Amino acid sequence: MKVVHRYYILPKRDQKRKLWFFVLNLLIIVAVIVFMAWSTNVWLILILIPIVISIYASFIDVPTGRNNGQIVYYSPLLLSSAIKNNKIQLHGGTLFDYYYTLSMQKSESRNKKAILYSYMEGMINMLDSLSEKQDDIKIEANAYFINPHTAEKLGFKEVKTKNFQKIIMLFNYVPITISYSIAMGKLSFPNILSLKSYECTMGDLRNNRSKLEAMFERINQ
Repeated sequence: MKVVHRYYILPKRDQKRKLWFFVLNLLIIVAVIVFMAWSTNVWLILILIPIVISIYASFIDVPTGRNNGQIVYYSPLLLSSAIKNNKIQLHGGTLFDYYYTLSMQKSESRNKKAILYSYMEGMINMLDSLSEKQDDIKIEANAYFINPHTAEKLGFKEVKTKNFQKIIMLFNYVPITISYSIAMGKLSFPNILSLKSYECTMGDLRNNRSKLEAMFERINQ
């Protein structure tokens, strides 16, 4: 099995063109919304602006963050913040990543398998990229598609999702719903309350590398 991010295999020049295309589209849509609100005097229309921004945000922020080193990809659907205060935050793919990696034309099981494959591949790549001297780094992660039992096998401990995270999820509910629908192969509405939060150290994950690789091999079959 191979999961490919169709954006990052493009030449750098084409990546920049697409990035500016997303920026231009966002500006045009926002301008149209403002004009509609002004011309109709229905200012409630402006509530669409934060929704549109939330949809386009990952298409602009994520590739930009990757280019300036603020975001690190360990696989097409597993990325993290840069190491800060001896801590990293792992993230499953954003809407941008789901759009360029998965397809609603594929079955739910196929897409879920691709997500889990990319998660496992990413964690293995992360361990390879960081030395044992960095095993005290704390990992924080949020995920829909890894259950607590699987996470525990890999050294993660389930923790209470922070209220701040729930607020972020609520603000981004529309792009999350689109991402979730792509993964499920049909229109689906995620339950924010089902989001799981996990923590461990790099050393905890490294100590369970054999289990991680065994899971990866099973998914890869």
